[in-house]
Amino acid sequence: MYNTTHRSGFPEDDLRRLLRLLVRTGRLFEPREHAGLRVSMSEIFALGELGDAGTLSQNELAARLGLEKSTVSRLAAALERRGWLSRERDPGNRRFYRLGLTPEGRAVTERIGREFHQAHAALFEALTPAELEGLTLGLSGLIRVFGEHDG
Repeated sequence: MYNTTHRSGFPEDDLRRLLRLLVRTGRLFEPREHAGLRVSMSEIFALGELGDAGTLSQNELAARLGLEKSTVSRLAAALERRGWLSRERDPGNRRFYRLGLTPEGRAVTERIGREFHQAHAALFEALTPAELEGLTLGLSGLIRVFGEHDG
């Protein structure tokens, strides 16, 4: 593991290098075709959360995604324009919106989910048992440490 700092102040260590390579090779920041639809990772994560939960407030979705409320508001508006999301005022508190998938949104979520399931299975099958164990252990540890330093 190397650790130097560039003039920018950004560290140049294995974590930054590996994350950068993962994002680049996985094209994680680029909208891509999934199940025949061009969608961003933010849209995919939002659809997945709504598919799991049924309905969520915008605040709940923001918390689950780790995004600012204003970002989730724009994300929800984009999904609504695509016909995948319904936004209705919360009957218990009219200041809040309840978000849910439309029938088309549920169908899209299921299609994308099936594609991801197949892609993930193929990725995991391509790893050796030691690589899969190391990946699981390492990412779990990183998530734990991030959680300990949160707040």
